[in-house]
Amino acid sequence: MDKERQDHSMSVLRSLVAITRRGLADARDEETPLSMTEQSIMMAIAEQPGIRSTDIARMFRLNRSTVSRQLAALIRLGLVRETPNDTGRGRPLELTEDGADAFHRALTSLQRIVEAHLAPWSDGEVARFAHDLERFDRTADAS
Repeated sequence: MDKERQDHSMSVLRSLVAITRRGLADARDEETPLSMTEQSIMMAIAEQPGIRSTDIARMFRLNRSTVSRQLAALIRLGLVRETPNDTGRGRPLELTEDGADAFHRALTSLQRIVEAHLAPWSDGEVARFAHDLERFDRTADAS
């Protein structure tokens, strides 16, 4: 990889990390302050009700014990619950009503932050950025 491409790649990495951390920190609900990992886990459950902890660990490339600890905290907070399962293969997870409310508040806050950052951009620039990010994410899933 040539030096210029490597510099651009590092810039992408720094920006993604900074954006994610700042956005999730700004979206922390004072009533239910969730860590970045907890918010990510709740997003996975909200988007895929019935997902299992092993699927979440694989999705985020986390150790299963990390996911188990985070889930235990979310369950204690009353934000996530395990659902009955007849297959014996892990316990499906879902957000409780309070969990769905907390998730939607955080998502709304994040959406406002993104919209504020993109406000000076043209519709075409926003569409291209969205396309490029989706492409970037799909490439990561393939590896």
